Amino acid sequence: MQQVAITKNKRSTNFAIGFWWQILDGNGGRKELLAQARKLAEDFPDRNYNCVVPRKQQFGLGSCDSAKLRRLPSLACALVERSRSTWIGLFRLTEEMWWVCAVSKKTIVAEGDQYFSSRIEAEAHLKSLKSMSNWDNNEVICETVDESMEHFNGLIRISERVQHLYKQNRRGLLISAAACIALMLMGWLLWSQHQQEILEEQQRMAAIEARLRQKQGKTEAKSERNPASYFSMDWKETVLPSFFAEKFLEALRHSEPYTMGWKLESIIRNGEGIYMSWLHQQGAQFTERPVDSILGRRPELAEITIAYPVKELRPTQQLIEKPEATARLYELTRILGARLNLSWKNPEIKKIGNSEQITAPWIKGEWKLSDLPAVSSISEPLFATMDTIPCLVLSKIDLTDGRCTMEGQIYASY
Repeated sequence: MQQVAITKNKRSTNFAIGFWWQILDGNGGRKELLAQARKLAEDFPDRNYNCVVPRKQQFGLGSCDSAKLRRLPSLACALVERSRSTWIGLFRLTEEMWWVCAVSKKTIVAEGDQYFSSRIEAEAHLKSLKSMSNWDNNEVICETVDESMEHFNGLIRISERVQHLYKQNRRGLLISAAACIALMLMGWLLWSQHQQEILEEQQRMAAIEARLRQKQGKTEAKSERNPASYFSMDWKETVLPSFFAEKFLEALRHSEPYTMGWKLESIIRNGEGIYMSWLHQQGAQFTERPVDSILGRRPELAEITIAYPVKELRPTQQLIEKPEATARLYELTRILGARLNLSWKNPEIKKIGNSEQITAPWIKGEWKLSDLPAVSSISEPLFATMDTIPCLVLSKIDLTDGRCTMEGQIYASY
């Protein structure tokens, strides 16, 4: 069992969630209900059931700290009467707690009152329950705590409360008996108030039905959207690594370590083209430099930039899961005997309208390969292997002073 606070008009009320619900066998009263609940609890001693929420023809078993019982009302029970007959919902009750509730014909289903510390676990449980029924197509998804509180507004009616499953000490029983007598004396006042509540409820239900229909329409419209259509698929606008490296390999093979007395310093391939530089050596003439190069930022450096605009785009590739993409990059690093730096970013989020948010169905990783063992390893087979890793983007190859690094991006589903 877990205690949660539900806020309405800046006032909070504590409720209990996380019970295992069972149907009462027969039409017995409270005594028969407790007897069945205790027997079922004894059949599952490892679950440590010690509290119960009794309803008309069913009961919910829970495990809780006796000091925290305090006759808390059940949140699932509080939502049953004023909600539709059959429905299922996923609610965010706190930043770190998700609650799945499922009701079929005004009866809380066995696993329909469960809480989780992560959305992934909650969605898995929701999917399992949805496979059992279509729930009359009444599904409620509340992404934030505020949406959950707004949904509960007008639907909650406190009814059944948490009780001890086993008898307490005599003092506790006497206190309970005194409380029952006081409640009976107040009964006629509550009956009058109940009649007023019935009238208010009839007026309220029409507004609730309209709000539920509107929310269901928004949910259906949201489910029809394709999240991918809201984000740019950047990898589709790039070439395969082997095509990107083609001009780099060509420049590497046609360059000598020394040209006209100038020492080859760098060959860099990026999205704009090829950059090459040579370092002046003793005896070399400044007026006689490697072909088409000019003096750079420093007089002892000769440079040339050759533009190679990218025209051919990569063929269609399907995204793979993040763990598989990570494994393939590290395997490539192992084969090369190099070092890999890989950093995955959070999925991109876009806001649609005033409150709705859509999350990209993929994530982006930034990677960098360094400490490649030898220039001889930088060849067509290396880049052909990179081509086999779906949605891997090579954006820079830097060979400077005999050391080579490569960097780029990778995209994967999650």
